[in-house]
Amino acid sequence: MNASAYAMVAEPVSADEAPSLWTAFVSGREEGLRQRLIGRYMEFARMLAARMYARRTFLELEFDDFLQYARLGLMEAVDRYDPGQGARFETFAALRINGAILSGIGSYSEVQEQVAARRRVLAERIDGILQPAPRRDDPAALFAHLADLAIGLAVGFALEGTGMVRDGDEPSIEQAYDGIELRQLRARLREMLAGLGERQRKVLSWHYLEQRGFDEIAAHLGVSRSRVSQLHTDGLATLRRQWRLRDVVDWSF
Repeated sequence: MNASAYAMVAEPVSADEAPSLWTAFVSGREEGLRQRLIGRYMEFARMLAARMYARRTFLELEFDDFLQYARLGLMEAVDRYDPGQGARFETFAALRINGAILSGIGSYSEVQEQVAARRRVLAERIDGILQPAPRRDDPAALFAHLADLAIGLAVGFALEGTGMVRDGDEPSIEQAYDGIELRQLRARLREMLAGLGERQRKVLSWHYLEQRGFDEIAAHLGVSRSRVSQLHTDGLATLRRQWRLRDVVDWSF
């Protein structure tokens, strides 16, 4: 149930009734009284949400999102308020409602940034293993090119150890392997990773195991981004040569 619905369902509480309602709620903590108090101050929470929404700089959220965060702050304030302390409830609740809105915005923004960062890493990963496709009139070479690309992606995702980037209902590589087989695959790949040259090992380890982008790796190594991409491509190629992936996954059709 959203914030507006709570305000409509709860029986209206007048200003004169509020003190006795608070006294009854504090003594018994009954849920019905709690909901009436939430309904009593929902318009106050809506006003604070509208004020912050009007001043927003983060445009990804709708007003209903602000209102929902405000309601969560209001619920916390109702649960924590002690009328015996002498402060008006609105004064006590305003800080918590505004804080809940800011916290909700921050959490949403952080999640979106993480999703965007993982998308960038995935794009870099794909760019790093893409090679110019052979001519279309050479089906065998084209098939080998596509198979090589698929193997490169499979090696990369297995190395990462966390599956494919999950955004909504995207599939996970873990759906393609039994859990034990996938763990064995990752363990074997990590052992092979230790046998790579120093820079190839660092690039693959930082990119897949620590989720660092190519730009960050390039800055740390003091090389160009294109050099990092090349080390990434060469490292995956070395892994594919050292270990016949077709021994684990049958790529014959």
